[in-house]
Amino acid sequence: MTGPARVKTQKAHTPIHPAIKTVFVLTIVFTPIFLFFLIISDAFSIKKGFYAGRVLTGPLTSKREAKKGDTLSSILNELKVPEQDIGLVVKEISSFHDLRNVSVGDSVRVTRISGDIKKIDYQNDALSGVSVFRADTGWVSEKFEIPSVVGQTVANGVIETSLYEAGISAGIDPKIVMELSDIFAWDVDFATDIRKGDTFSILYETVYADDTPVRSGNILGAEVVNDGERYVAVYYKDKSGRADYYDLDGRTLRRSLLKSPLRYRRISSYFTGRRFHPILKRYRPHHGIDYAAPSGTPVEAAGEGRVAFSGWKSGYGNFILVNHNSIYATGYGHLRGIKKGIRPGRHVSQGEVIGYVGSTGISTGPHLHYEVRKRGSLVNPLSIKAEPRKKLGGNDLMAFMALKEGVLARLSQKNTVVAMKEDRGAATR
Repeated sequence: MTGPARVKTQKAHTPIHPAIKTVFVLTIVFTPIFLFFLIISDAFSIKKGFYAGRVLTGPLTSKREAKKGDTLSSILNELKVPEQDIGLVVKEISSFHDLRNVSVGDSVRVTRISGDIKKIDYQNDALSGVSVFRADTGWVSEKFEIPSVVGQTVANGVIETSLYEAGISAGIDPKIVMELSDIFAWDVDFATDIRKGDTFSILYETVYADDTPVRSGNILGAEVVNDGERYVAVYYKDKSGRADYYDLDGRTLRRSLLKSPLRYRRISSYFTGRRFHPILKRYRPHHGIDYAAPSGTPVEAAGEGRVAFSGWKSGYGNFILVNHNSIYATGYGHLRGIKKGIRPGRHVSQGEVIGYVGSTGISTGPHLHYEVRKRGSLVNPLSIKAEPRKKLGGNDLMAFMALKEGVLARLSQKNTVVAMKEDRGAATR
């Protein structure tokens, strides 16, 4: 007996659409690539954010220049330096620089990283200062120097009213102008001898930092034409290391007496055998020179010597007498005051301040009575022209003559920087 017949059936498979196959393949192939670039992009974004964070939290510097009445402590306080740190910083800086007198223009810089103070710079000079750093052990300090070079500058001008005004008009550092008058002080009285149309030329050092002139150095050479007469000075350091100014023949310009003991003045009364005295109301000799000047103007010793008298002397008022050698002595009268320490027996240097212009004794107003005694006799101060004290010789004279030619060549140039030399130090900041 046979059972019912089994019928074998086959399940039908629906074919996959080609488009679905394509999508599937592309997904399998490109998903890893996509994930790779996604990871790289995220990493780049993180790195970018990291650098951005560094920029935002990098060094930030605040700066303040000192004004009149400032102290370093007050400036640091204004720059938000914590009170507990101010005293420590001041102590560190004071080990290099006297902070009792902070000068106008001194600068203070505070550098912070992520809000924390890392360094404080105190610059009291155009080319140097003190840096204070925060270390693990506390605050430490060191001196820093700013790199500089020295140039040689030539400047010249024509005098219309005064050397000082002509120099300032030519753009010359006032310090250089005053030094020029000092160099020729034994030959030219720039208050009485100057004539309109007189000329001058100066070769001097200029110190540069970051291509900016910050300071004037030595005068290397100078020329003044006064009333048709030419005076030349050349700076030379001899084999012993002593520097001075010499004329074209190698003779020092320095003499026993200056032509005037005052820098800022005008002659109000000359040396004469007959002058009407404004107070005594009679004619009498005036054996000296009266220089009108503001009360308090410093009076300088006309030459090196020893004080023979210092004190009150009848009509002279406060009076100083200085013996320079066996031939010359100079007197200074009507002084408002005598500088402390200027007493009989005291040695004074040429150009040293010994007193101050006043109107003591028989005087109608502030002025200096200046007189010169030659072997005890009063002579006209304007007639004095002592011989030079030193002349170069031997190898020094030969070296000077060679140097002189170069200086004269530079002096002939007009208002320019003629050379650059000497790198002065490197920054340690």
